[in-house]
Amino acid sequence: MHLISKQIKGHEYFYLVEKQRRGKRVVTSRTVYVGNRQKLAELVQQSAAAAFPASFEAQPVGAVLALAALAEELGIATLIDEVCPVRQDAAPIGRRLVIAAIGRAVMPRRENGVCNLRTFYEGSVLPEVLAVPPSSLDDQRLSEVLLALTDKQIEGIEGAVVRRVVAKEEVSTTALAFDCTNFDSYAGARTRSRLLRRGHAKSGRSLRVLGLGLLASADQGIPLLTFVYPGNENDVHAFGRFLRALDRRRESLDLPLDTTVAADGGNISRQLLLQLEEDPRYYVMRLPASHLTSVERCKRRELPSLVGALAGRVWAKKLQCMVYGVERCVVDVYSRRMHHRQLPGLNRDRDRARADLLELQRLLDRQRQGLRHAKPITLASLRRRVAAALSREHMSTLFRVTVAKGQGAPTLTFDEPPEAWQRLDDYVLGRTLLVTNRREWAPEEIVWASRVQSHNEHLFRDIKDPGGVSMLPLRHRRDAALRAHALVVVLGVLLAKVLQRRIKKAGLRAPSLNSVLDPLKQVQRGRLHFPATAAPALRALAADTWIPSAHSARQSELLAALNLAGRPELGTTLTDKLARKKPGPKRVGVE
Repeated sequence: MHLISKQIKGHEYFYLVEKQRRGKRVVTSRTVYVGNRQKLAELVQQSAAAAFPASFEAQPVGAVLALAALAEELGIATLIDEVCPVRQDAAPIGRRLVIAAIGRAVMPRRENGVCNLRTFYEGSVLPEVLAVPPSSLDDQRLSEVLLALTDKQIEGIEGAVVRRVVAKEEVSTTALAFDCTNFDSYAGARTRSRLLRRGHAKSGRSLRVLGLGLLASADQGIPLLTFVYPGNENDVHAFGRFLRALDRRRESLDLPLDTTVAADGGNISRQLLLQLEEDPRYYVMRLPASHLTSVERCKRRELPSLVGALAGRVWAKKLQCMVYGVERCVVDVYSRRMHHRQLPGLNRDRDRARADLLELQRLLDRQRQGLRHAKPITLASLRRRVAAALSREHMSTLFRVTVAKGQGAPTLTFDEPPEAWQRLDDYVLGRTLLVTNRREWAPEEIVWASRVQSHNEHLFRDIKDPGGVSMLPLRHRRDAALRAHALVVVLGVLLAKVLQRRIKKAGLRAPSLNSVLDPLKQVQRGRLHFPATAAPALRALAADTWIPSAHSARQSELLAALNLAGRPELGTTLTDKLARKKPGPKRVGVE
């Protein structure tokens, strides 16, 4: 059909005319009246509005798809189902725990609770990758699953998953790092929990806290063993729990006999060193200087430089010293980088201490002159205030303070002897003591093993990061749910760490989990919604098609490194949709 115009009584009108051939002539077979110019313009606008989308739906897909594809590749859901079988007509536990771990890694902190997991699942790409009945992710049902998990099942799940990851990713277990921390909870005083206790919270708040111990590999910091413990236990007791857990899990982890465990100085004690040496286990631990008996230490300029990659940056010397009444191998280490990083904080504390002492002198002068009307400063209170001013680390050695009786007010004098600062510079700043039973190792090997412990510090930083796989907030109050909650978080961290490891293997920069997850979270797909006046075929096509978002260079590199660039779940264009259609059978001509 084509549009024609006619002049009728001086007015212009439009018609749609359809032509048809009859024999050798072309005749008009159908004529449809349209109207004048105003009517034609209205029809064109209505047609354009019907073909224009009314709205669109955006859905983040990159991070969820990457974690779900990795979980499917590793078979984590199957491993969990083997440890936790359910009755035949019940929903399996494996996929639900994997979905909960992915939600913990991707959802915002304010929404990462169990009560929001079903909404997150239904609005994500997970139904296309990890399909489960949505009702099985309800708050009540999932809480029942977490409460039903026993300690033996949690250890079995973690052991099976870690064993699969170590074998699949070829993670080195020759050097491991242990550390522990605690997490705040807002549980009330009447909460009946043996795990949530008031202790020395790392945050400094007076809250009930949950302790978490973690053993990580030196190879990219993959978590291998975790356990929760009461928040009022100190690090030494936590390390004892770790040794018992390691004995139970040594066979499942398949650790070599020469594995070396690195730990911080807060975990050390006489009994633990004896226990480590009796089994025997190899260890490299930081030794607080106060735990070392009198020994002649070298100035930092007299320490020999290490060779290899640490040359010119670290100096160290092996010593045989009495530690807790037993002669052990101790390494005295000086790090130039550590020295330079300590100086700003030390100068700041020195300025604050000097300002506090000067303020005390001013108050004492006003008290002698009778200008101070507050409570008089006595000799005892002055000593308390001086002790508070010098309570920061190293301040009591940098300042020489004299307090004495005086007329009307005590007297306070102080100075900063230069030899005190020189001694601090020669023997304390940048220095670390390491104790080990690896007597045959060179100082370079011992120092490298001690630096493995920094992986755990990065790992705990990721777990406490509100934008990452956060352990917080702790919304559970029962011990069984808290243990299961820690398992879910560790599964999420494990998946994210494997993603980070694979990206690094591809030659891309991935310094932290957020550097990997944040760009992937911005990878989205969209779906167009057309009005009811649009053509049915157009509405059906739009309802069945997700359109990919434009990818940045970083996102394209990450998707390519994770083999996700061609996944249809990311979205398809019309060209891709037509290209994926199978061609029909070819017609074979008959001669």
